[in-house]
Amino acid sequence: MAALCFTGQAKAYNKSFDSDKVFISAEMKKTGNELEVLFSFTLKDGWHILYQNPGDIGTPTTFKFQNAKADLIQTSIPEKFNYEDIITQYGFADKAYYHFKLSNITGNPKVNISWTACKDYCEPSAAALELIFQSTRSFEKYFSQAQKTFPQVLPYPLMAKAKSKSLVLAAENNLPSDVLYFIASESGIFSADAPQQIQENKIVIQTEILPQIPSAGLLITKTGAFKVSVLPQKPHLVFLLLLGFIGGIILNLMPCVFPILSLKAIHLAKNSRKKKGRFKRACLYTLGVLSSFVCIAGALFLFKRGGAALGWGFQLQSSAFVAVMILVFVLILLYLFNIFKMKNDYADALLKVSSLNAFLTGFFAVLIASPCTGPFMGVAIGYALFESAAVYFPVFVALGLGYALPFALLEMYPNVLKNILPKPGKWMVRLKYILSIPIILTVLWLSWVLYHQLAQKHYESIWEPYTQTKVSQALEKGEPVFIDFTAKWCLSCLLNEKTTLESKAFLKAAQENKIRLFKADWTNQNDDIFKALKSYQRSSVPLYVFYPAGAQTYRILPQLLTPDIALSAIAQ
Repeated sequence: MAALCFTGQAKAYNKSFDSDKVFISAEMKKTGNELEVLFSFTLKDGWHILYQNPGDIGTPTTFKFQNAKADLIQTSIPEKFNYEDIITQYGFADKAYYHFKLSNITGNPKVNISWTACKDYCEPSAAALELIFQSTRSFEKYFSQAQKTFPQVLPYPLMAKAKSKSLVLAAENNLPSDVLYFIASESGIFSADAPQQIQENKIVIQTEILPQIPSAGLLITKTGAFKVSVLPQKPHLVFLLLLGFIGGIILNLMPCVFPILSLKAIHLAKNSRKKKGRFKRACLYTLGVLSSFVCIAGALFLFKRGGAALGWGFQLQSSAFVAVMILVFVLILLYLFNIFKMKNDYADALLKVSSLNAFLTGFFAVLIASPCTGPFMGVAIGYALFESAAVYFPVFVALGLGYALPFALLEMYPNVLKNILPKPGKWMVRLKYILSIPIILTVLWLSWVLYHQLAQKHYESIWEPYTQTKVSQALEKGEPVFIDFTAKWCLSCLLNEKTTLESKAFLKAAQENKIRLFKADWTNQNDDIFKALKSYQRSSVPLYVFYPAGAQTYRILPQLLTPDIALSAIAQ
């Protein structure tokens, strides 16, 4: 038969675990190299254990396996437990089943189980188990009993929309007629005793704060439950286009764009009094911006269709691309300082399409600016990257139009500059040298990026390299977590780090509040970091995610970070 052996706590190698609160046993079934394990918890004398979302307070039952990879397939349907109309928990009384599938087994699988038994008070318990399989026919008998307690699967997802003080879950079809309430798979999304209004095809859950969107959950009915996936409600295409357009305008103010603005400023100063061709220059600049956006977006689209885990600004993850950009900007500097000259017909033709040409200025402006994501832009790209081409490319065109608009208007209506700037003269030469400083800094920055791409990464002791496993372990322990998604090629990230994340005030607050700080460095391509960004509906950096102590829900901080914003998030 299947034997369940416990080690430690004077219960070594027993077939079952027994106490005054709970009795635990297990049945197993072997199929090839895989092992199915069905754990049974029998609760005594009114005690209950907690669901993976324990509700307002408590810790869920956890299983940590050794010598095998474990996948939790299903658990029994939880119920509500209420304490004096103040605290509500989700958990199991009487019976609870946990169904696992084990693979990659080496030797006898071992597992550490931790649970909390609650009644008038809660008491944590743990046991170390060793699973020894022996042929038995009892598994099917026990599994048929357990199966009656498992939820069914709803064949369509719920579309979620978070409002100011409510979470709306809408179904493509009508909900089951006897739905009582919804339980989120993650804790901290909303209070377990939050009022839930059940309508024909949606559930409206009242919340005290703006809730996050759960990944899945259970629809509890009068006769059982349905397991259901939850997806964010897709915004209308017009709304995405508006977000992209506004985000493109704001992108002009982001630090990544400052170097290329020097080129544009030189070009505008040179041509501010030229009426001829100003509409053409505006169109060429806009066309250059749009061409660059579409080229990058098209390459990203094709790579992603091929399975590559890439996000916006991916080109600067390539050391070869960074090296080419360094060369281009060095040539631009040589031209500005009159060091690079050619006196033949080829030189004249080259100058017509030089880096100061309106089209190429717009084209290079996007190549350098693309690592940045600003307000509105990050949300628009985050949705567009995972949509069809019919949504994807219009969003990027809207971004390009917004990005090109300010300078295109200045090209078309130069009187704004004409009334400010003096007549052409020696001042233009001086201005050219002054505005070349950001370009020099760009070369130094790109060289620094290239160095870090080729060198190993080092972190200050208070910052830990990001791994999803470490973050999950910290959250399971109830520790507060702050994640900095960054990259050496992201100037906004570096600015935020210098002004805020490396400030004495922030680091002191992090230490005093025992916050685990994780740095997710995306300087080079990293599939794990891309998957994490995707889980937060983002596709590029910077991104700052803060989990308060004891909560599974999170808060996304603004992309332009200040010490006051960061400290306020910690204080709240």
